[in-house]
Amino acid sequence: MIARWMIAGFVLWAAITFSFRFIGQEVFQTGPGGVSWMFMTLPLIMFALTYALLKMFKVAPTDRCEAAAIFAVPGLLVGIYEINSYRVVFPNLDPSLSSEFAALMFACYAAVIIAGIVSSRLQNI
Repeated sequence: MIARWMIAGFVLWAAITFSFRFIGQEVFQTGPGGVSWMFMTLPLIMFALTYALLKMFKVAPTDRCEAAAIFAVPGLLVGIYEINSYRVVFPNLDPSLSSEFAALMFACYAAVIIAGIVSSRLQNI
């Protein structure tokens, strides 16, 4: 189970990173509607995605919290490099948004972990 969720977390991290790298400038912008819109939607999307994956793969309710935490680990670890090398990894994004990117990234991975906690408690849903 650990390897499967670690791989899934790495795939999710790669998909999000490539999305921000190639089309992030379209949605992650300064001003009204850019960063604030992402803060309102992306953590909720990550919560729903994690919850759905835990249900779809029929993870036992007692293992969902652990699976979600393992799912978040690759993004948290590799995210350190992204934050430290923001201008190199994301040359298409405004450099002044690096701190907002870091906060958004950690909010999303917190949502992943919270989804595991919630889904382990709500066994009948």
